[in-house]
Amino acid sequence: MGTPLLPLLVALQLFAAFSPAAASPHISAVISQSGLDFAKDLLVSHAAETLTPLSVPDIEKSMSIPLVGTVRMTASGIVLHSLAVTNSNVAVVDTGVVVAASLASANLAMEWSYSYNSWVVTVSDCGNASIQVEGMEVGVSMGMKNQNGSLKLSVMECGCYMKELDITLNGGASWFYQVFIDAFSNHIRSSVENAITQKIMEGALKLDSFLGNLPKKINLDSVAAMNVTFVNDPLFKSSSVEFDIDGLFIPSNETTAPRDMLLGDIEFALPFGSSSKMLWISLDEDVFNSVSALYFKAGLLQRMVERIPDQFLLNTASWRFLIPQLYKKYPDDNMLLNISAISPPSVRINVGRIDATVELDITVNVLDFGKIVPVACMSVVLDSAT
Repeated sequence: MGTPLLPLLVALQLFAAFSPAAASPHISAVISQSGLDFAKDLLVSHAAETLTPLSVPDIEKSMSIPLVGTVRMTASGIVLHSLAVTNSNVAVVDTGVVVAASLASANLAMEWSYSYNSWVVTVSDCGNASIQVEGMEVGVSMGMKNQNGSLKLSVMECGCYMKELDITLNGGASWFYQVFIDAFSNHIRSSVENAITQKIMEGALKLDSFLGNLPKKINLDSVAAMNVTFVNDPLFKSSSVEFDIDGLFIPSNETTAPRDMLLGDIEFALPFGSSSKMLWISLDEDVFNSVSALYFKAGLLQRMVERIPDQFLLNTASWRFLIPQLYKKYPDDNMLLNISAISPPSVRINVGRIDATVELDITVNVLDFGKIVPVACMSVVLDSAT
């Protein structure tokens, strides 16, 4: 009975270098244990599908048999046809995650042959065989680092262990069966274990390529785009993984560049009763302030109001008793409101509340024979709290 792979891989990971402390990002995404379990189930299911059919390299061996002489034996066409996953686990350690799966059974098929020289003739025989694997464990530990604003995935440890191997030979001379099984069982075991390990490594490379090709910015429109480059290395905790993202808005035509962030003391804590939640996202107030600054700089935080629900208010006639001079100078003229932000709206996030402030200039204009004439201006400060 071999050492279970999950505890072994966790132990090996604990001896790896400890990740540096995370910096204070503008967006933090925390995947909880429930989210990790969900992702693990998807990965294990996909891996089980891609592992079959799996071809194993041919095995050749020569051995000396009393009264027979040197026999050259070959196991060829070894193919893993099916496997059944009974359970799987995912654990978070200081430098990454460890995924281990237990398989109830796996089925393989192969061809066998042998030949030896007897006096002046060559004796040979061949047949096929079925292999039943009872109990198999597969495990992989993966680490992630921030590489120029993208995630770089690396495999720290990967292994496969097969418990019991039952080989059934068909065809040929029965006297050869036990000889073949004694000579090839360990070789078949190690070859299959190595082939499965190599296949998992190939899958990890594809996952690494996928993570590396994630976009570094997401365009909101022709003005603003969110900088989604990763900041610092992922933070691996006892039952969660935190990813820190720049998160600030930049001009759509600006190339993103990874930022060097100062270390902070902000820690993201999961609320009580949140064990079933898969993903938590926290946003810094700078995310909102960066997008408001972009739209303000682009001149988009202003609007000319021509129509309102009470349209008669946008006519000098409705103001003839309150402001008679206006009506006297511009009788029955339509009016426009030019509403403009005089500074970028600001957002402040405090414990339990969000405050927002918008400073506006409202200019009242009169349409006098097609010409826009400003007649009044006022400054307004809007404060909102939720």
